[in-house]
Amino acid sequence: MNTPFTALLVALLVTLPDLANAEDWYLAGRLSTGLALLEDITHKGTIGTGAPVGNDFDGSLADEDIDDLTGGIGIALGRRTGNWNIEAEFIWRYRTDWDIAATTYSLQAITNVFTNVATSTLLLNATRRIPINVHWSWEVGAGIGLVANDQEGKYIERGVPGITPQVEFEDEANSTDFSWNAILGVSRKLGESWALSLRYRYIDLGDLHIGPFPSRTGEVFADHTSHELMLSFERRL
Repeated sequence: MNTPFTALLVALLVTLPDLANAEDWYLAGRLSTGLALLEDITHKGTIGTGAPVGNDFDGSLADEDIDDLTGGIGIALGRRTGNWNIEAEFIWRYRTDWDIAATTYSLQAITNVFTNVATSTLLLNATRRIPINVHWSWEVGAGIGLVANDQEGKYIERGVPGITPQVEFEDEANSTDFSWNAILGVSRKLGESWALSLRYRYIDLGDLHIGPFPSRTGEVFADHTSHELMLSFERRL
């Protein structure tokens, strides 16, 4: 785990108030599914020559925006004060496929960069519960924190049968970035100690960057966000 990410985790745990008022505290397990958006993809001229070829150019990308379904699992520790909740939340997501294709006329072939992205977020969230009735409440909130993106990439220059062989290169990248999220959902009490909530959230997952690769200058960049649905089971401590 990256040093800034670890530092935030330690800071959150150290600065949480004393657990003496146990009735105000809760522990939550969370499952999430999301549509990860990889937008404004670019290689900044590092794949292909960039020379014009008819109405195209050498190294042109097939797509500059792609999406992929991803899933996550996590845990949160929070404290409830009236209708307000303050919580520290950790979610681990695996995996997002970040796959690009570039037409490289100079090689008479397609160049691919296939990257698997595993994402972890550590957030400090504040949510307000607005009662609907004795059991149900709306939830509205937001949070900030850090995101760690662990990437494993493969750079492939497709071979031309009978002319050139296919070549592959691999690279790994780990980055830590600022993250924020906005939350909207509903919550239901389940007896005195349990609660269930279903949340939608939009979350910024930082910037992605993989490369350059061994013997190749190719680098790929993208903005990383996600629309998520999250199921949370809370247990009062």
